[in-house]
Amino acid sequence: MRRQLTPTVLTAAAVAGVVTFSLVASAPVGNAAARPSSAYAVSAEGQVPIPKTPYAESLDGKRQTTSALELPKNPLISVRAGTATAGNDSASVELFDVVVGPDILSQVTIPPELKQQCSALPKTGADNLPLPDIALPDLGLPLPKLSTKDLPVKNLPDLCNLLLNPPKSLLGIDSLNVWCSGDTGGVDIGSLTLLGQTIKLPSTKQSASLPSNPLASITVNSQGKHSDGAFTITGLSINLGGGTEVINLASATCAKPAAKPKPKPQPQPPAEAPAQVNTPPAAPVPTPVKTHHPVTG
Repeated sequence: MRRQLTPTVLTAAAVAGVVTFSLVASAPVGNAAARPSSAYAVSAEGQVPIPKTPYAESLDGKRQTTSALELPKNPLISVRAGTATAGNDSASVELFDVVVGPDILSQVTIPPELKQQCSALPKTGADNLPLPDIALPDLGLPLPKLSTKDLPVKNLPDLCNLLLNPPKSLLGIDSLNVWCSGDTGGVDIGSLTLLGQTIKLPSTKQSASLPSNPLASITVNSQGKHSDGAFTITGLSINLGGGTEVINLASATCAKPAAKPKPKPQPQPPAEAPAQVNTPPAAPVPTPVKTHHPVTG
């Protein structure tokens, strides 16, 4: 489901357009209280808060699954479908058709000077034209002033194409799957586009980065072990505006296996004496009798 995006912190992130992709192995998280296995598809903190949706939790080790077809109404992010599952020392998340900042660049006003330069571009041989340093409109955020040189483009034709033909979203992901089992886990990311450009991500066991800036960053495959023995893995963490808005996509936590209940001994009925079989008494042993037999002949 697509929603129009009003100017928010996401506008600044779209204008910045340059993000950092990196793999992170987080330091252990201190938390003495034991936590259950759990999983959620999307959450956000900042100017546009979004609760963990959908959210699954297994308190007794039994498998729990929950799904959602759309998120709570918000101008920041949309998801076509999400499923979260948690069980005994296992958890997983499936996300499909994630859109961050739908139609965001179409709402950025192009300065008249830049429009004039774009209309005067020749059809060919303009790739060597440098970017003009033109201040962009105030985005209404506590961020440094931005100019056209902050955009992720190399030359004037690229800049004109980006602003005159804005992509449908800041960030688009067709699928995102995350799982954990015990203290290990993995991330599977489908096609990912940033400002309309497809980004090829290497294996999540490798690190990859693009030129970074203080406005936006993306962390892939963030992992951390907790002091209570639990393990958490998050597919994508998107930090906008230097922490003004933080979005977490597909997070799974595997707690220690739930203790199996000990079987209670069942009282046994008293053993019955074997049934007596009625048999006739044994015959007495015969006593020999001495006699004299008559003599014949």
